[in-house]
Amino acid sequence: MEASSPPIELQLEIERLIAHEAYLLDERRYHEWLELFTDDATYAVSVRDVVQHKEDAALYRYAEAPVFEEGRDFTTVRVKRLETRLAHAEQPPSLTRHLITNVLLHDGESTDSLRVSASFQVYQHRPGLSEQVYYGKREDVLRRLDGRWRIGRRRVVLDTSLLPGTISIFF
Repeated sequence: MEASSPPIELQLEIERLIAHEAYLLDERRYHEWLELFTDDATYAVSVRDVVQHKEDAALYRYAEAPVFEEGRDFTTVRVKRLETRLAHAEQPPSLTRHLITNVLLHDGESTDSLRVSASFQVYQHRPGLSEQVYYGKREDVLRRLDGRWRIGRRRVVLDTSLLPGTISIFF
């Protein structure tokens, strides 16, 4: 909705959804978080890096390298694994804090579809082991199903090229 501002009620509704999602993630209520996604949802994460231009060393550009892309079924498996002691990257479980800002609504493919972009900061503390802070952007496609907005596609771009050996948290 770049040409005109979205109705304030819609902006607030989407911002509340995003705040609720951050709350669910920080409280480790992953099964409730999964319910925010459509059955055919995809979730992709990539990293962004600055790359020197091949022909002109004075020019730079951003390049994105995919880390993973998965469907809801695999994300569900990842959530179930976090509940077991088999997820070594989450022993002990991480403490996280998701901060989401700069939420913008864009036109969707239909009246029941909406593109949403936002910036984020995610703090991850693994007691006694490590601390990480991630920055980046999220691009979501939301679809209204049964009167409520659900996430049909999430694309995360992390503003770093250096990642720990495993990513065990959601953005």
